[in-house]
Amino acid sequence: MKVDPRFSASRDEFEGRTSLIFRAARDFEARESVAALADIDFDELCDLGGAGEAARAALRGKSRSILSNGWQSWSFGGELELSERVRRSLLIEGFNVQTSHPALREPRGSVDSHFLTWVRSGEDFLLAASLNARVMRDANVANDASVIDDRALPPVTFRWRRDDLSLAVMVYAEGARFAAGESVAEIAVFSARGFFAAKDAIGAAFRDRRRPMSAPAQAPGGYGSWYRRYAAIDDAKISGDLEALTSTPNLINSYYLARGKPAVFQIDDGWERAVGDWSPDPEKFPRGMAVHARAIEAKGLIPGIWIAPFLVERRSRAFAERSGWLLRDGGGRPVVAGWNPAWGGSYYCLDISLTEVEDYLAGVFDQLVGLWGFRYLKLDFLYAGLLRGERAGHGGRAAYAAYDRIVRRITSRRADSLGRPVDYLGCGAPLEASFRHFPLMRIGTDTKEDWDWPVLRALRHQGRPSAYLSLTHTIGRTIMDGTVFANDPDAVFCRGDRTSLTESEKELIAFSDFLLASQLMTSDASASPAAAAEHGEIEFAQRLVGLFDRLGGRERGREFGALRIGRDVYEIMSRDGAVRGVANLSDRPWRLDAARFDAARAVVLRPASSGDRAAVAPRSIALFEV
Repeated sequence: MKVDPRFSASRDEFEGRTSLIFRAARDFEARESVAALADIDFDELCDLGGAGEAARAALRGKSRSILSNGWQSWSFGGELELSERVRRSLLIEGFNVQTSHPALREPRGSVDSHFLTWVRSGEDFLLAASLNARVMRDANVANDASVIDDRALPPVTFRWRRDDLSLAVMVYAEGARFAAGESVAEIAVFSARGFFAAKDAIGAAFRDRRRPMSAPAQAPGGYGSWYRRYAAIDDAKISGDLEALTSTPNLINSYYLARGKPAVFQIDDGWERAVGDWSPDPEKFPRGMAVHARAIEAKGLIPGIWIAPFLVERRSRAFAERSGWLLRDGGGRPVVAGWNPAWGGSYYCLDISLTEVEDYLAGVFDQLVGLWGFRYLKLDFLYAGLLRGERAGHGGRAAYAAYDRIVRRITSRRADSLGRPVDYLGCGAPLEASFRHFPLMRIGTDTKEDWDWPVLRALRHQGRPSAYLSLTHTIGRTIMDGTVFANDPDAVFCRGDRTSLTESEKELIAFSDFLLASQLMTSDASASPAAAAEHGEIEFAQRLVGLFDRLGGRERGREFGALRIGRDVYEIMSRDGAVRGVANLSDRPWRLDAARFDAARAVVLRPASSGDRAAVAPRSIALFEV
């Protein structure tokens, strides 16, 4: 192992894994954007992870794949084969700002992964995970988890070389100051055989370090206004959707409300004057927002609301009146945080290291919870808090430190004035830096009522809204569900109108989300029972509920996982071995192995052609009882 001379490294055997702890060898300030800690060759990596000879031989073979875990929710998350790579967007750099790491470009011949990674061949895993996101153990009592140091530490990037599987370990620490002997990073290296063994090993690494949800252990399902209304919401539409949701036997009403499970009604983007001005639009919501929170509570749901706390669009009053609050680059220009035509093109972000910005946002959240009564807050576009810029605030030179401090504060209220729980969903969030603060996390791109968005796909926008891409991330990051976060896979669609999704595509989304993540959300709320029945929403929803009950889930003690077995094809399995299946996201049929899948035991199956039950149709899911 080659260690940068500014750091020292020590090993710690802990709970069946090897931890590498990196400390500053001398006082220094990280002036470059990314600091390289060490390079570890493959053989030493196998030694650290305890991989046996058979596993080493398999991992050296050509059939290996590498987990590329993007740095934030919308970045690509999934396995790559040797010939595949994640590409940057063409033409619109703002799309890259929304998805790519702020300081790294992946070189050819390498695969970057953030927070968590592995190389896999068949059932053999060799994994590495950053433990910086958890509360660090004190260096003097390395095996005593009760003695902790709660400082934020920089996010970790793992860079694999494809040819020899050597691994570089780096931290995004620009502007940070470290004293000699101070901890900079801790990573765990371990091996496992099989998906569930790998998942258990990841869970052990983070056990008792995840912030618990305030609500019951089960993540709430519910309704969000976005995929029905997008930003075209107002007082009457939100009131109408709430009434419709509770008056028809739709998915949320049938599976959650009727069974006494927690369910959310979330008002999404469109309620505010402008992005950055977090007061109600007086023309769209003349009665304010508190009246809607009360109405939602009265219907037995949890009031939810969307906010992008770190963003400012050019046409907002904040941009004109509080220009000193904007994060700026070395030339004094506002840092562009992304591009969205609905927000006037390029949009910008706040300098969250400033005390006045922190105090302002704390007041906004006091208003959302304390004055208006919302108890489920969706914090979106959080990656903007870690963009590069000249931070002017107290102790704010390192982006990760400023982010940790402000997110800790604005998510600190865990109950409202009546003692009812308050929870926070992270979205568009840097996964590692957000781990300690958001037990519930969006783990993929926005979905869409269409399979894909051809124009944005042609532009290589890896964070484009897309049912296909959202599913790819849901499956690719399922191993993080229950071990790192409670995964939010975004919305399912039961409706038959205002969507181009086929029945099989809707099934694929619904069963993947139900089996492989923790939360089920929808934007379906037909105006009347007759309308819902006319468009097939109720029939489809009731079929899902019946099959959900048959398949079982976490509440019945059944857990599911998935492994990639082909380009856009994944095998699904339950931990107890009672259910297996195939999720085929590709545009081609997938032939089933007759020895593993008995068509007579199919719970869900869309044959590739009439009478051919030995192949799964494109964009469909097949599930079998064993």
